[in-house]
Amino acid sequence: MNPHLLFFLPLLLTVPACSPAIAPRTGDTTPAGKFGWSVHGTLWNFGWGHFEGGAGRDESVSTGGADIYPETETFPWFWSAGFSVYDVGLRYGVTRWFELGASLGFQRLGGEARFALLDEDNRDPVSLAFGAGGYYSAIGNGPWGRAGFDLSMRLGSVAPLLNLYVSHGATYNTAYRDLPGNDDCPEEAPWQPCGQLVGVFSNETRFSAALGVAFSLGKEGEKQILTFGLVPHVVLDSYGQERALGGRAEDLRHDAGLHIVLGGQGPGW
Repeated sequence: MNPHLLFFLPLLLTVPACSPAIAPRTGDTTPAGKFGWSVHGTLWNFGWGHFEGGAGRDESVSTGGADIYPETETFPWFWSAGFSVYDVGLRYGVTRWFELGASLGFQRLGGEARFALLDEDNRDPVSLAFGAGGYYSAIGNGPWGRAGFDLSMRLGSVAPLLNLYVSHGATYNTAYRDLPGNDDCPEEAPWQPCGQLVGVFSNETRFSAALGVAFSLGKEGEKQILTFGLVPHVVLDSYGQERALGGRAEDLRHDAGLHIVLGGQGPGW
């Protein structure tokens, strides 16, 4: 592994973050008979939502873009909170056009299959892969899945990339509802927003995109890839609210979010 990445990757384990559905990656698949790897961490996130007021009186609110497991079950909490800041993946090239992989983190663990539709190593103009995976979600203590496309184009040692995915699974989003007066303003933590903390557990279908860039680093034959990107998402559908932290659960809806994600993968080109 490139020494620059060895210095960089431990930093991903220290940053506070929440869970995007995807991370920026190139359209390359792992060469046949070889192993590949990936590590990603969320540097910043933000979310938008609303409280449903009825009769067109919805109230916009920040939801933090977060998936947060709220309470008591030790095993789901350990996976969701303890491993939410990063994603570690291992892949194997079954053939030139097909790879299998497994990943741990981003509040999920499971497996994925990717199929190379276009490959720049085969003199195609771009690299394009289709991927689909199934995972265990600590948030819902059940299944979570995604499917979509990875596209990239090499321009020397730099490759612009685009990822488009639809995902479905459980989320837990929180927001502060500002109440009349100052009784809901914390005296011990003046930087904390005023309001009553409200959370809602739901099943979301999301459309996520990653727009980013990859950099190939290292010596010939030992190259690895550094990736950076913006990862916005919109909620296409949300249903099945089951649990609330304060307030009425059915009032809160998470609508969209944005993550900044930094990572690495290998082998490089």
